[in-house]
Amino acid sequence: MSLYHCHDVETLALKLDLWGLIQQGIRRRVAPDLADGFILTIASVSVKPSRATRRLGSYSSCAGRPVSVRIQFSQEMDQLRETFLHEVAHACDHLHRLPGEHYRQAHGEGWRTWMESFGLPGRVRGESPALCQLYQKRLKVVATCLRCGEEIRRTRRLNRGRRYRHVCGGRIAPV
Repeated sequence: MSLYHCHDVETLALKLDLWGLIQQGIRRRVAPDLADGFILTIASVSVKPSRATRRLGSYSSCAGRPVSVRIQFSQEMDQLRETFLHEVAHACDHLHRLPGEHYRQAHGEGWRTWMESFGLPGRVRGESPALCQLYQKRLKVVATCLRCGEEIRRTRRLNRGRRYRHVCGGRIAPV
């Protein structure tokens, strides 16, 4: 089974050989009587493939509960491992907060502490050569400037209900 078909954090962590590291990090930061329940909650967070080409991964929650970790599987393996731990750190930081406390600083002190408990520096990396190449492949000509003829490349088409002007002052016409 490929990495792409993982359904939860525990399954992907086992395939990436990171589950022991995640459990250790949680046991370092969570009270012993709460650690097992915390690990079960993190283990059950769903993992979904991301179609985004401008970011490596994301974590989402709703009503105080984790919803999913989205991962772009097109990145290099070492980058994928770090991105996965990055998103798991978001989930841990979110769940470790006090009830009613808002999750506002996504890359704040709490998240950095979780990253360090997983043995990684608390910083945001953000780029993958494989993902940049995928993004470049997805770009297509969506419009041209009627004055200078420059082609506008994007992954999505322009809103047809709006009028656009190019930097040269010419009108942009959708293709």
